[in-house]
Amino acid sequence: MRPTMPAQSINTFDQIIRHNAQMIPDRVASQFDGSVVTYGALDRRSNRIVNALSELGLAKGDRIAFLSRNSHIYIEGILAAATGGFVLTTLNFLLKPDELSYILRHSGARVIFFQPEFAEAVGAIRSNCPELKYFISLGDPVNFAWDYSAFLAAASDKGPPVVVYEDDLLLLVYTSGTTGQPKGVMLNHRNVCTNVIDSARGVELSDDTVNLNVCPLYHVAATVFQTLTTYYLGGTSVTLDRFDPVTVLETIEREKITYLFLVPTMLFRMLEVPDADRHDLSSLRRVGYGAAPMPLDRLKRAIALFGPTLFQGYGLTESTANIVILGPEIHDLRAPARDLERLKSCGRAHSGHELSIMDDNGVEVPYREIGEICVRSDSVMAGYWRDPENTAKAIRDGWLRTGDMAYMDEERYIFIVGRRNDMIKRGGEKIYPQEIEDILFDHPAVLEAAVCGVADAHWGESPRAYIVVRPGYQVSDHDLLAHCADRLPRFKCPQGVVFLPELPKTSSGKITRTGLEQLKISCSN
Repeated sequence: MRPTMPAQSINTFDQIIRHNAQMIPDRVASQFDGSVVTYGALDRRSNRIVNALSELGLAKGDRIAFLSRNSHIYIEGILAAATGGFVLTTLNFLLKPDELSYILRHSGARVIFFQPEFAEAVGAIRSNCPELKYFISLGDPVNFAWDYSAFLAAASDKGPPVVVYEDDLLLLVYTSGTTGQPKGVMLNHRNVCTNVIDSARGVELSDDTVNLNVCPLYHVAATVFQTLTTYYLGGTSVTLDRFDPVTVLETIEREKITYLFLVPTMLFRMLEVPDADRHDLSSLRRVGYGAAPMPLDRLKRAIALFGPTLFQGYGLTESTANIVILGPEIHDLRAPARDLERLKSCGRAHSGHELSIMDDNGVEVPYREIGEICVRSDSVMAGYWRDPENTAKAIRDGWLRTGDMAYMDEERYIFIVGRRNDMIKRGGEKIYPQEIEDILFDHPAVLEAAVCGVADAHWGESPRAYIVVRPGYQVSDHDLLAHCADRLPRFKCPQGVVFLPELPKTSSGKITRTGLEQLKISCSN
């Protein structure tokens, strides 16, 4: 066992970095693309970034931005922000230049670290971001940017004389902006430390955890729930720059991965790999999934492939990642029917998170009645950056209103029915797309499914299904509509089916409602 810090003494993440550098300096902290970095070396490398930024005139509280795929440098940047008191602004590399420009202007970032493949986008927005003064290329030279090695060349690796407090911001993560401009979620050191401690306990991770990052690091799931939780424990994080199902299976076997988190679409692709079970996956102890529905037939196949390791996690950026867990013990297919029914839930609150299902007035609704998931915890964000109006709407009387609609059973298991903003209003009836999607996923020919509302001259709105067919299968729209009609009330059945080669997704593999809205328009023309 390696020395660990008492949880109650941790309120800023720089404490964890220094503790690991002192107590386990030779332990491998990070592996990426053949590069291995120990905790001692990671501390020194992070210090160099802090000191180099300080030489440019940056100070505690200044925002630094990263536009990059997963890499060991990205992880160094996260830890440098924690050590130097900077605020790391994470950027989705799939965004268009005007979207990136808005976030950089809104955040007031002064420095951007970027990979050369994104140089064209960065170059296009330079003139629109007056506060953005410094550009640093994380690879080949770019004519308007410093080379990362040159940027660090003269910097000291000694710890900087910066005092960080629990209320100081660490991460500024922008939401997807599906209902307007993106909002900057402010996560401070207390939020992050609370979440990593609770996550380690809730998932029952140990100090010899070997984590595999395949979700993008600009998401809190990969940054906090995986990487920083692993570092809190003194474990090792192995990072891939992108998701590939075969590479993931090979990496699990080669690196003896113990901890992995995926969105369901990633799991679906891994289950479709021929002879996936030929890989030795016996090192795995916890395989998490979340952020989208998991059909029971896929879940059974995943349990057969990964063994008794699966758990579901629920959380959101505003809650600093995970707050609810459905543990491996519920994923026992030999369990009584009541427990199998709970596989449809996302689990129960764990550790220090208080959950309630509330109506619009903030009153807790009875068991099995649909309301909005609300959470009260030290994990809840400090608010939205420069946006007091939306902060007041999201956090009321200390409770974060998540926007996710659900009901809770008598043992406080939470069953999500869909997003408030995704609800389809057909006449006087409310329809949540996830209920229809769950039925569609039960059809053996369906690989992926998504539902959204389309204009209906008579009812105002009706559901339409978008389907990706599993390779080797054939199915018609009539087959799927009949499948739904056997299992759903008539008013909830899709009024049409659109077959697609692939559903629109974010870089983390989540189906994007914005993409569906665009498809809805094109399919209507």
